[in-house]
Amino acid sequence: MNSLPSILYVSHTPALKGSAISLGQLILGLDRARFKPVAVFSKPGYWADHLKEQGIRTHVLRDRGFLGWRLISTAKAFMDRVGVDLVHLNSAVPFCKYVGMAARLRRTPVVWHIREDPRSKRVRRLRKWIHLLADRVIVVSTELEQAFGGYPVVKIFNGVDTERFRPDLSGNGFRDRFGIPRETFLFGVVGTVEERKGTLTFLTAAESVLQSAPDARFAVVGDGMPEDMDRVRRFLAGRDALGSRVILTGRLDNIPEVMAGLDVLVMPSLWEGFPRSLIEAMACARAAIASDVGETPFILEDGKSGLLVPRGDQAALVQAMRRCLWEREAMKEMGLRARQRVLARFSLQGHIGLIQARYEELLASRGCPVP
Repeated sequence: MNSLPSILYVSHTPALKGSAISLGQLILGLDRARFKPVAVFSKPGYWADHLKEQGIRTHVLRDRGFLGWRLISTAKAFMDRVGVDLVHLNSAVPFCKYVGMAARLRRTPVVWHIREDPRSKRVRRLRKWIHLLADRVIVVSTELEQAFGGYPVVKIFNGVDTERFRPDLSGNGFRDRFGIPRETFLFGVVGTVEERKGTLTFLTAAESVLQSAPDARFAVVGDGMPEDMDRVRRFLAGRDALGSRVILTGRLDNIPEVMAGLDVLVMPSLWEGFPRSLIEAMACARAAIASDVGETPFILEDGKSGLLVPRGDQAALVQAMRRCLWEREAMKEMGLRARQRVLARFSLQGHIGLIQARYEELLASRGCPVP
């Protein structure tokens, strides 16, 4: 009997961040009766450890060397040793470029998963390499699909584990940990603290909301670069009324419990491809307020499963947050409809199935059929 095709998953980060979480869930959900997953990272961390605990072979490739040649050489030697049949690169980063070059040297097919803003410096610098190295480009949004027109591109939306993120979870542990009364209405942003995520936009809106709802609370769940965290702390300094109602949690592992603890997720982003936190909140039957960027208008049906606001429109965000406070029962109904939309459109199983179909197609073209 022939051995199973070996898929090498490549991530520059092993941290609990959006792109790595998406990749980790894909690896863990892979049909192990048909594919054998292997993973490499640029450094040790959560996903390297967690995947190893789940019986998946992981490896760290640290040393880049001059112009990346040492990394290319060690990556190729590792692929030869493991017997890799297909490489899945995660995100547009130089680390993936070098491993992709190693795959090309051994004529191994490459899938390159692009999740970033197509206008970012990183993507613009790597476009030619993506074109040269990728046999298939997977993107998460229509904007990225259009940006990579002319490439062998396929759009596959992110998926969420609807068993981990579900309506019957309790968020009391999250609230109790940070001293948030269980009856208090809680808005929250969840994700990396950075300008494009609109953290300060959220806090500015929160200050306005407090004028008519002084008992509301606001949570910033996640961390960021030191300069971004300092910017948030400086904003709160001297704003005693706001500061006493805002919780900065830092990065948390139990995001299902966090989503269950929120009344409404707020996502005032300036740019998104396909936001993971949004479908996680929806899977927990939580309504959301979100900027009309990326695939968000497709994910969230305005007025049915949440509220859309124009990108950068502070007044519209404040009005939407106030509406959530005024129409609490309506928000609960929106949350239930959000859950149904996730089940119909954005399940993790459906996401994995579409990606596995791309693997089968590429492997078959190289004479490596999948059982």
